Amino acid sequence: MNFFEPDERFSPSSYQVCTFFCHRLFFLCMLTLLAKSVFINRQSAEHQHERSMYKILMHKQLQQACNLGELRLLDLHLGLFLEKQAVDRDGQTSKNTESAGGRSEYPALLLAATLASAAVGNGHVCYPLGEAPEQPSLAEMVAKNFPCSKKWREELLTTSVVGQPGEVSPLILDAKNRLYLHRFSCYEEFIATALRRRAATRLDLDPQVASELLARLFPRTEKNSAIDCQNYQQLAAALALLKPLVIISGGPGTGKTHTVARILAAIQALHARQQDEQRGQRKKLLKIALAAPTGKAAARLEESIRKAKLSLPEDLRHDIPEQAQTLHRLLGSRPGAAAFRFNRDNKLYLDLLVLDEASMIDVEMMVAILDALPEKTRIILLGDRNQLASVEAGSLFADLCGNDESRWSPQLCAELEQLTGSSNLLSSSSGETAAKESGKASDPVLADSLVLLRTSYRFQDNSGIGCLAAAVKSGSVEQMNRTLADNFADVEMVQYTGAKREQWLEGRIKKGFQPMLTASSPEQAFAAMEAFRFLCALRRGPDGVQGINILVTQVLRRAGLISPQNTEWYQGRPIIILRNQYEMQLFNGDTGILWQDNKGRLRAWFRRADNTLSSISPARLPEHETAYAITIHKAQGSEFDEVLLLLPDEESRVLSKELLYTGITRARNRLILCASSEIRATTVSRKTQRFSGLAEKLHG
Repeated sequence: MNFFEPDERFSPSSYQVCTFFCHRLFFLCMLTLLAKSVFINRQSAEHQHERSMYKILMHKQLQQACNLGELRLLDLHLGLFLEKQAVDRDGQTSKNTESAGGRSEYPALLLAATLASAAVGNGHVCYPLGEAPEQPSLAEMVAKNFPCSKKWREELLTTSVVGQPGEVSPLILDAKNRLYLHRFSCYEEFIATALRRRAATRLDLDPQVASELLARLFPRTEKNSAIDCQNYQQLAAALALLKPLVIISGGPGTGKTHTVARILAAIQALHARQQDEQRGQRKKLLKIALAAPTGKAAARLEESIRKAKLSLPEDLRHDIPEQAQTLHRLLGSRPGAAAFRFNRDNKLYLDLLVLDEASMIDVEMMVAILDALPEKTRIILLGDRNQLASVEAGSLFADLCGNDESRWSPQLCAELEQLTGSSNLLSSSSGETAAKESGKASDPVLADSLVLLRTSYRFQDNSGIGCLAAAVKSGSVEQMNRTLADNFADVEMVQYTGAKREQWLEGRIKKGFQPMLTASSPEQAFAAMEAFRFLCALRRGPDGVQGINILVTQVLRRAGLISPQNTEWYQGRPIIILRNQYEMQLFNGDTGILWQDNKGRLRAWFRRADNTLSSISPARLPEHETAYAITIHKAQGSEFDEVLLLLPDEESRVLSKELLYTGITRARNRLILCASSEIRATTVSRKTQRFSGLAEKLHG
């Protein structure tokens, strides 16, 4: 029945009344719907306007942080780009839209993406949501806008550009609220998987033969202390015979390269014996490569291996390689190419790779190394977990070592005791104790690949450098002050200020650099340059690299030791490379000196990995700067007979106990520490923190 047509059961008047009320009801319903729609749209528009103004304000604050140097423009532009991507994508998919046009604003994403990029620029691998950044203005923004990381997380996961581990998104947010740029999340997963796979593998060997070989290479001595009776160098060698991944951590002078030379001798000898037994004739030697992050570190590794070979039995020393190279050269860096020659599609076929100064290796370089190596390649990493982390993102070596002492599994302890004759290894390992205290067993997979060398043979008990390094490493201000008060012969503490400080510095500058500037050959000048160096914590400021280099240049000019002309091109000028130049095999951190050749031409001289000097025209130098003083970061992998270590007069977030420890241990024979008591205390009390999820992925 048509409701609006007459019905014979109703009179005309009844029909008209019914129609009138129906029309009125319909009209009222339409008005109600229209009013509701207008209200909703107005509310949505107001909310959208509020969010838009919120984002504009946040953009302005981030721009101000860039102007203050607390952010890079790169960080802000990446945040803006990802925010725009989210707006565009979500507008098309109607995800999290708030208007008929399907467009929205994401201030939460803008800030998070910007901070994730800034974190990488500051050496972190990720940004933990809610963590207060070191920069004051950024910390204030986080505290004011997103005090609740849970709410921040929920808002980020509603966008299309933030995913969770295993997803393909520009940003990855894991269960612990760590926000990654996608590639760094992939880097961590790749490194953890590759290293744990190697660490879980056991190598076959004849225990009797291996035990006899280790006894020859590491004979017992009467003068070893109680802890040395365990002979951790020998245990490290035994570990390298059992496992394809070995991580050896130790301070300066603990014998890392001494140990690795014996490891190489043992591995080559066992390999030769296996070939003789299997084929009746000796097969070619294992292919072994020695590498380090910088040319200087590679040269030191080569020199140390060469010296260590001299103390080996003559029948075992000849099969050990001596030549070391930089990681860039090992992987096949190519001029103008971002990728290395050796990669997952073009493997670097080695049986064993030894990597020295592993604390300088960042996560991106480690990915390139693991990508280029076949899974069967054995890896030995050498480093000092207490040193500064790499300049680039991550604290890879410290993450590999973990925070605890060696905590070997009962099975590994039994195998090591069988090979070395050691006893009570399980009770001396902290793993069992730590497990009882924490209520859960630690994951032994990677821990079984780690060994810590405990005793320094360079710094004796009466060494102030060694005692000061140990005090700083412990983080104890009281212990550090006691050490400095003991007036060790090899440590000088200076706290001059004002005119007296300038006068003292001028005298030290002349005394320290005169041997280099009065040398008679490039070889002598280079040796003198490597004997004394200013090390600074900062780049800028009067106590930074730039200020000290200007001061040194002025003092030497006044003293007539360098050219009086106002030019950078003079004989005796030390330089440091700031940008990689693959074509000439010059890399960031390499040091050289300007000196005339035998034809009187001014050349730039550099020490190569084989310990020889080579020269190029100064006109061909990549970006570089004067290097009478260099940063402690740049000094990693180098050592000097005498170091003048300069800390700033004012507190800086750069200062940390790892920085001071690294600077102190660059000195072989003498250290001059120029710092106030307040700055020393602040520095030793602060531990470097690098945000990363790698340690958790490695150790569980």
